[in-house]
Amino acid sequence: MSSRFDELSAFVEVARRHSFVGAARQLDKHVSAVSRAVATLEARLGVRLLQRTTRSVALTEAGRDYFQRGEALLAEFDGAEAAVRDLGASLRGTLRVSAASGSGVIQIAGLVPEFLAAHPHLQLDLQLGNRYVDLIEEGYDLAIRVGALADSRLIARKLAPNRRVLVASPAWLERHGRPRTPAALQRHACLVLDIGTHPQRWQLVRRGAEEHVDARGPLRSNNVLALLAACRGDAGIALLPEFAVAADLRAGRLRRVLAGWATPEHGVYAVYPSARFVPAKVRAFIDFIAQRLRAPTVDA
Repeated sequence: MSSRFDELSAFVEVARRHSFVGAARQLDKHVSAVSRAVATLEARLGVRLLQRTTRSVALTEAGRDYFQRGEALLAEFDGAEAAVRDLGASLRGTLRVSAASGSGVIQIAGLVPEFLAAHPHLQLDLQLGNRYVDLIEEGYDLAIRVGALADSRLIARKLAPNRRVLVASPAWLERHGRPRTPAALQRHACLVLDIGTHPQRWQLVRRGAEEHVDARGPLRSNNVLALLAACRGDAGIALLPEFAVAADLRAGRLRRVLAGWATPEHGVYAVYPSARFVPAKVRAFIDFIAQRLRAPTVDA
């Protein structure tokens, strides 16, 4: 116990209880440590605060004045801590979330009303876009990201698995036929999702085998929804996230191409700046999304 705060805390607790033993018990410190802290405080102030006898501890005149001021300071400190704890623990204020436009619309937007209804005092600022925002510099509480993660300053929690699969419309496949191998994709019009370092280089895996395809075609976009619409409109073959195509595959609007081939599995992640003192509103949103988010299953 060497800080000025610890010295003040020891003195105030001794003064309250008129006992070094009682103060030590309350502070969970050894009696000798409490005694040293008070002695250090008196030496620094150059005045005796306590009168000690073998049977009792009493305040001096200077001690009574210092006790009143010190108790008020500690009460203010405790109040400040309590206020911050309450703010961190209650779902109030604004929660700033960043998500990619495609996954944000498909996976997150539909869940927002339920979350807000459960937390009526919370305001959600949900920003959708494919710009890779700096959470720390731009003041975001968290982001929902799909695929490989690069920023080592952030804490990541995996919410669901994800991979990309090849899809096309029934009309496209009827007119142009189905490719039988990954290499045959080069003879088809490919719709390229412009995300990542080499978006046109499609990495496909199946039961330990791996193929790389240089995709070429009439459309390249960084927006999943734009490519999904083009694929439904018979524009070509697309390599899109499972979560984006699951409903269309179930409804028959799209068909799997090269069933069994897909990209390596990555994931859908919640990323946030720190693992310590995570606000309750951040924890609640992540837990809610993790519970509701179910990775769509697509027949292999």
